[in-house]
Amino acid sequence: MSYLSTATIKGARVLAASGLILTSMVQAQELTLEQAVARALQADAWMRSSEHNETAQRAMGDAAGRLPDPKFNVALANLATDTFDFNQEPMTQLVMGVSQMIPRGDTLALNASRFEQQADMQPLLREERRARVRLQVSQLWLDAWSAQQSLALIDNNRNLFEQLVDVATSSYVSALGRTRQQDLVRAQLELTQLDDRLTRLGQQRDTALARLSEWLMTTDTDGVSAAPALPLSAAIPEIEQYRKPAADEMSGAGVFINHPSIRLIDRQIDLARTDVDLAEQKYKPEWGLNASYGYRGEDAMGADRADLMTLGVSIDMPLFSTHRQDSEVRAAGSRVEAIRTERLLKLREMLASYDNASAAHRRIGQRLALYNQQLLPQSHEAAEAALNAYTSDNGDFAEVVRARIVELNAQLAVIELNAEQQKQVAQINYLLTRISSEEQ
Repeated sequence: MSYLSTATIKGARVLAASGLILTSMVQAQELTLEQAVARALQADAWMRSSEHNETAQRAMGDAAGRLPDPKFNVALANLATDTFDFNQEPMTQLVMGVSQMIPRGDTLALNASRFEQQADMQPLLREERRARVRLQVSQLWLDAWSAQQSLALIDNNRNLFEQLVDVATSSYVSALGRTRQQDLVRAQLELTQLDDRLTRLGQQRDTALARLSEWLMTTDTDGVSAAPALPLSAAIPEIEQYRKPAADEMSGAGVFINHPSIRLIDRQIDLARTDVDLAEQKYKPEWGLNASYGYRGEDAMGADRADLMTLGVSIDMPLFSTHRQDSEVRAAGSRVEAIRTERLLKLREMLASYDNASAAHRRIGQRLALYNQQLLPQSHEAAEAALNAYTSDNGDFAEVVRARIVELNAQLAVIELNAEQQKQVAQINYLLTRISSEEQ
């Protein structure tokens, strides 16, 4: 009877591991997590769109601070319709005039300031976008990495299960061993289930890679270029975790006041206050200046007539009713309070997310320590013991299969935990992103 010895399995593992090492050595390039994030940030067309928006808003601010264009008019006034003779009537004039409107109060300066405030939001939007891209690309890369490593591990262990099937088949056919038909069916079933897991993991990896490639596509004047298909680095990623500011350790949500999204809400509050000031300008008068010059022809005796000049001032002022202005001011003030409430809710949300991510990161670290120090060594020892007992005709074949499955599941769990731990680090880093005082 042919038995599967421990040395045979160890040899298969060594060969498989050597094959993986050689495969990684011959790869021309590998895409690390840091490279994926850097490429995504460089290829993000949204950044260029934001820069154009900032330029446009500053230009609009410059235009909004200017006085409206004056209006010129030319008219032929009081012309006699019986003869259409310009000199017949003394009231006939060629009138040339100009008028200029002066907006209410500080409306011009406030309109210009409003566009500048909108433009100042764009750098904060870009900072928040960078932080968000780092988070999303890191999570997608880690999803693809987890599926890729799980695929490699299962594919490596598949050879061991194939050998188990061969041993069970040989023992069952020879009828010299203790292998039963149900043992053979069980081994074949486990091998089929491994194939199913390989298919599912392959689908997960392909989906994650497709979503990741969306962030790595480059955009130029000729269109969109697809990202190069590079294998992911097999090394366990280690994202450097930002440290919580020491001065803010006891301030709760105050840790996040310099986060781009919170600074953006602060700018929205300033913008809403400007809207309040603009609404208050409607209580003030709007002025209009006009001037006209009337040229008259000679009288019937040939004597010159004096030309005429007109100067005027108009004023638009809410004297009889201010209900409309009052309503607009109240609406603008309520908008300020609404945005303040949004800021409070955002801070509470970020604090809860940080506490959740920190707790998850801590628990995952504890689980990884348990797996590395106890579960992995114990599951390996149990698998070896079951195999040794079976090869000595003192064990059950089904127990050998179960022990191998337990060991494989433990190894897969470690891969998933490593990826999940780094995801939590990426989430913490996003929440602890800070804007320096120079950028505020």
